[in-house]
Amino acid sequence: MSFLVVAVAYSKDLGEGALRWMSSGRSISRVSRLLDVSRPTLYKWRNQVEQTAKVEAQPPRPPIPHQKIEDWQAFREFVAPHGELTTEEMAPKWGNMSRHTIGRGLRKMGDTRKKKVQLPRTRSKSPD
Repeated sequence: MSFLVVAVAYSKDLGEGALRWMSSGRSISRVSRLLDVSRPTLYKWRNQVEQTAKVEAQPPRPPIPHQKIEDWQAFREFVAPHGELTTEEMAPKWGNMSRHTIGRGLRKMGDTRKKKVQLPRTRSKSPD
């Protein structure tokens, strides 16, 4: 049996009403059951109001910029002689860049990366 967990966007009015009930003395568990809102959500709203004095959701944070390859011509020239290496082996040779960034750069160029060679597992046959 599996359950599908779906994130629910609650209205600002529901959050304000829940906070009023909690401030009037009702327990968080009781408010949770009455409004069909999880207790962690109610705790989150309470803490958010204590910190920001607002019930509405915080604006999303901008994504953390990834280290990017800036000089594509130099990267192409670097890849040509080092194409037989894995991204993990290329990263220290290119400079202060992760293997993931090297892999993204190769994909952007339309190139594929070399994968580690893994030999197939062999099983020893048991005597019959």
